[in-house]
Amino acid sequence: MTTKTGSDEFYDLADGCVRDGRYEEAIEIYQKLIATRPDDDSLVFSLAWAYRDSGRNEDAINCFEMLLERELARKIFTGFAYDELVRLFREKGDYEKLVALCEKAVGAQPNDPALLETLGNACLRAGRVDRAVEVFERLSRRESDSAAYFCLLGNAYVAAGRHEHADEAYEKAIAIDPPEAAVFYSRLAGAYSEAGRHEKAEGAIRRAVDRDAARPLLYCILGDILVSQGKPDDAREAYETAIEIDTGAAGAYYNRLAHVFARAGDRARAAAMFAKAIDADPLNHFYYVALSDVLRSAGHEELAAEIYDKARALGIVK
Repeated sequence: MTTKTGSDEFYDLADGCVRDGRYEEAIEIYQKLIATRPDDDSLVFSLAWAYRDSGRNEDAINCFEMLLERELARKIFTGFAYDELVRLFREKGDYEKLVALCEKAVGAQPNDPALLETLGNACLRAGRVDRAVEVFERLSRRESDSAAYFCLLGNAYVAAGRHEHADEAYEKAIAIDPPEAAVFYSRLAGAYSEAGRHEKAEGAIRRAVDRDAARPLLYCILGDILVSQGKPDDAREAYETAIEIDTGAAGAYYNRLAHVFARAGDRARAAAMFAKAIDADPLNHFYYVALSDVLRSAGHEELAAEIYDKARALGIVK
């Protein structure tokens, strides 16, 4: 039978405190243990997670950064501390620190494609577009048979305003994986939409439709883009095509279009589409609530109340 040392008993006690949500007690114990065993990474990890779970994210970050320095000094990069820091910086929306973290990791492991991809995406979120392009160009050269990296490169080119290069990058992705052409064109449309280039987005999604005319979601995306361009009737037509393909989901499609109109400030069309959603699926209480809300926001209090009363009479809202 193995006898536990005093340190092991304290470790178990700290772990028990964490399980019970007594984080401050656990933190105090871990700190004392680390003072006697400063090179024990597992203790520092446990302290970092206790900080994180108690909401002391800055203290957790300090611990993970210390562990990262140890990881980078070793021949084998495990990435445990790095992964935690990536997640924490993303949660905070601190993309400048995320870029700095990724640059440090890539500096130590320059040939790791996963680290490069995270760096490129972090640069895009931080507005460092030129660096993102550089990273994804490097990745696509190294992994020239990867359609995914050419799509990421295309997104970086879109953000940089280099639209011809973006289209070329996506065409390379399609050449690598032709069956995914519709998916890739829809991603390109998303990148152009995010950049506010709605005409380019429309062109990309229409190319997607040309490749897979039986996929209803593509017509929904087209409709969303058309709303962004101030073409509500064309958007409605695109959604009707989606419904013709997938009649069983008509309520969901009308509901989606209604929310798109609502976000665009077109309450009248939003209300009309919520009403269509109810016609298609009269027992879905979400549609009644949404219609009531949009009517109320438009100043139609009595009509909104009537809609809600109708849903209550059907027994689908309280």
